[in-house]
Amino acid sequence: MAADPRLSAMIAHSNMRSLTKDLAKDLMFAECYIETERLVLRPLHLDDYDDYAMMLSDPDAFTYSERGPMTSDEIFTRLLRHVGHWVLLDHGLFAVFEKDSGRFVGEVGFGDFRRQLGDRFDAHPEACWTIARPYQGRGYASEAARAALDFVTERTGSRRTVCLVHHKNDASIHIATKLGFHPFDERVYRGYRAMLFSRDI
Repeated sequence: MAADPRLSAMIAHSNMRSLTKDLAKDLMFAECYIETERLVLRPLHLDDYDDYAMMLSDPDAFTYSERGPMTSDEIFTRLLRHVGHWVLLDHGLFAVFEKDSGRFVGEVGFGDFRRQLGDRFDAHPEACWTIARPYQGRGYASEAARAALDFVTERTGSRRTVCLVHHKNDASIHIATKLGFHPFDERVYRGYRAMLFSRDI
């Protein structure tokens, strides 16, 4: 019996889609892969979900936030949002891994979160960093954020980057300052006092 040409075409199309998706992902990771002295940074993808969920379901991840730990659907939506940054904006948040152990330690990078804080903030790449509790206090946030800052500056040509920090979050304020960010405003954001920082070159 002769093969149905429509079925053959559908199978060929499906195979081509899978090949194209895999190739696109490999190319994106190759272009957006960073190594530092102790860390490896690459865009988040679905295989990171379990590690990502463990970090974001920990109450410690939201000590300086208006919310509590994330639910599984919120975590998945956040992961998809970050993948969308890379597809649509050509930059985004990286998954961060220890170089020696290969363990996932957090996320660091730059996004566009439409916070409606004005043109001095919203129009520029926003830095953010979250390090899982077992890996905090090792300087990983600063090391990864420095690499991400160099990447986004070169990638986008942006001469201004920003970040938002809870006014009591001394560790993040220290990181922002270490990276060359300077406070330029304060706002009440989602019920807490937030410091707005910028870095201009």
